[in-house]
Amino acid sequence: MPSTERRGRVERLPQGVDGLVDELYTIKGFFGQWAHFYRHHNLSHPKSVSADYMMYQGVDSNALQPTDATDPAGTPLTLLTGDGVEVSISHRSAPMPFAERNQDFHQIRFYHRGEFTLETECGPLEVGPGDFVTIPKGLIYRETPKGTDNRVLIFGVAEPIVSAMDEMWDTVGFAGHFIDESGMVVPAPIEHPLDTVNVETTVRVKYCGNWETMVYPFDPVRDVVGWVGDPIVGKLNVWDIPGLGSSHGFMPPPTGAVFMAKDKSFFFNVLSVKPFPNEPAPNGSYGPPGHQNDYEEVWFNHASENAPDTDGHVWLMPTSCPHPGLRRPPEYPPNPVRKIRELKLNFDCTAILKFTDEAKKSFMANPQEAIYTSFYGSHIGIDPTDALQHVKH
Repeated sequence: MPSTERRGRVERLPQGVDGLVDELYTIKGFFGQWAHFYRHHNLSHPKSVSADYMMYQGVDSNALQPTDATDPAGTPLTLLTGDGVEVSISHRSAPMPFAERNQDFHQIRFYHRGEFTLETECGPLEVGPGDFVTIPKGLIYRETPKGTDNRVLIFGVAEPIVSAMDEMWDTVGFAGHFIDESGMVVPAPIEHPLDTVNVETTVRVKYCGNWETMVYPFDPVRDVVGWVGDPIVGKLNVWDIPGLGSSHGFMPPPTGAVFMAKDKSFFFNVLSVKPFPNEPAPNGSYGPPGHQNDYEEVWFNHASENAPDTDGHVWLMPTSCPHPGLRRPPEYPPNPVRKIRELKLNFDCTAILKFTDEAKKSFMANPQEAIYTSFYGSHIGIDPTDALQHVKH
C-alpha cells in the first residue's frame, strides 16, 4: 500500500515548476522520511540571523594562500573542520622535499588544476585536472607537480572510504551500471635501482592534529617491489561519472555518489550536467528544489563554461538553514549534441562543519546574492538577477 500522503493544495508533481517555491525536507540525508513543501516564500532567505555561521557561505579558494604555494615544506590550508572530517586546499608549486603520511584521515584528493606525479607505496600515478585519488589512512605518498599553477582539494575523513556502487547495490543498485569502476587506474610498483632507494628520507606525518616527522635510511615510497590485496589506491576522473536524471527533472545527489562511509556518515558525489527533461512545465523542470536535511553539504565548482570565473569556489550549506534551490521550465539545448562543461563536486556529511579563520578571509560578500552568481544561476543558464527575483518573490 502506498505510504505517500497528499494534503492541501498540490497542483503539480514535486519535480515541476510554477509560481510557488519548492522545498524538499528529508531525514537521514536523502535516505529517510521526506516531505515536499509548496510554499509562497523561500526559507533560504531569512531577513536576519543571530550568527553568521548559520548561513550558507562561499569561499573563493583561488584567493587563498596555503603555505605550500611558496614553500616546498609548506602545508595545505584547512578550509573546514568537523568531527571526523577535514577539508583542505593545496596550491603546491614545487616537489615535496619529503614523503608524507596522514595518520588522522583517509583522503580523497581531487586534482582541480595542474598535473602531478603521485608516488605511493602501491606505485606511481600520473594525475591531472578532474582526477580524484583515494589514499587510505597511514599510506605513504609523495606529490611532485609538473608546473607551478596547481590546485588540489583534499577531503579527509576518519571513516574508511568504500565504493558507493558496492555499498548501495541493494537500495539503488541500478545506478552502479552507470559508474564504470573497471576504468579505475590502480597503481603498480616500479622496481627502482637500489641506489635510488637507499636514500635517507624524511616522512612528514599528520598525527593527532600535528605535523611530525620520521626519518628512514631508505625511501619508503620506492622501497616496495610488489603487492597483493585490495585496490586501496585508485584513480578515477570526474568526466567519466555520468549525470543521472529523469524525464521530469532533478534527482538528488546520491545518484552521483562514488564513495561513501559504510555508516553513511559521508558521501562523495560527482555532479555533471543532468539529462534534459522531456516533461514540460508545470510537471517538469530543470534544476534542484530548495531543501533541508540533517547533512552538511560542501560544494566545489570544478568547471563552468557559463561562469568560468566561479571555478574553484567552495560553498558550505549548513543544516541550520534550508539550502536554496533554483528551477526553470525545461527546454532542449540546440543540436548537435555536445558535451557541456559544467561539473561540481558535492561532499555530504553528518558532522557539523565550520570554516577556519583563514578560510573566512576569502568569504564572498552577501552570500544570499552570491549563491546565485557563484553557484546556481549562471550554471543552469539563468541570469543571476532574474534568479534572485524568482526565488525571493
